[in-house]
Amino acid sequence: MGRTPKFRLTLLDGITGRPIADELYDNKSPETIKTFLEAHLDPTKQTFVVTDLYSSYPGVFGKFFGENLIHPLCLLHLNKLIVGDFPKHGTVEQELMKYRMLNIFYNRDAEIEILEGMVKEEQIMILKGDVKYVAWLKSNMSIFKQFVHECELKRRRDDENLKQRPFFGAVKEFAKLMVEIDSFEAFVQKRLRMIKKNWKHLTEFYFMEDAPATNNSIENYYSTSLKTHRKKQLRTERGIKNQMKLSAMKRAGVLGTCEKTLLEAFLMFMPFLDTG
Repeated sequence: MGRTPKFRLTLLDGITGRPIADELYDNKSPETIKTFLEAHLDPTKQTFVVTDLYSSYPGVFGKFFGENLIHPLCLLHLNKLIVGDFPKHGTVEQELMKYRMLNIFYNRDAEIEILEGMVKEEQIMILKGDVKYVAWLKSNMSIFKQFVHECELKRRRDDENLKQRPFFGAVKEFAKLMVEIDSFEAFVQKRLRMIKKNWKHLTEFYFMEDAPATNNSIENYYSTSLKTHRKKQLRTERGIKNQMKLSAMKRAGVLGTCEKTLLEAFLMFMPFLDTG
């Protein structure tokens, strides 16, 4: 929101998908997170909560809930961090390394098989000079990205998700990488050590029936409650709060009926309006 960023903290019910709390704050400090939790959750009850990999969450949640906490970390956010570690226009060898890391929790064997063949050819092309190598790299990476895109389209047509590895499959893939860790680039080593440090939280979902491995429900909730095509409305705190309230009204079934005007419906949410 312009030069004064706001931080949105949201709790969704894992069963119904409905919001328990949805608030804006000036910061996302441990104290702010603690205050938010105290206002909406009971630390004496066992709680299962999936979050992104924000560094403060494990400590704050652990202190608040103690032994009553089951706290998986979102695999989707882990994968986003992994992708973000690598250059957008890197070498085939770097692309292979990226997919080997993405392969820990999700089956990316098909992509890896193609990249392994390309890496062998890459070593030969590098010897032929920059001009030929750059042209080869651009062409082959374009072909690979098209392959990845076609795989995504097929999964959508078949209404399928990426195949998730079973627990021991994930252990096996991670162990392979850790054996080779000293030969990897520094940023890869750093990410692998982060995964090792958070392994318990990244794998907790395996040990609970039907537990989610991601917090996609939050992502979907945000995407529907803050439409990006209304960016001008979201540049101020009032604008973003109003959009959040309108979304809440839609979920409550207040909008879309002939009995109430938009103004009447909005006034029903007056207790939540900022009078300042």
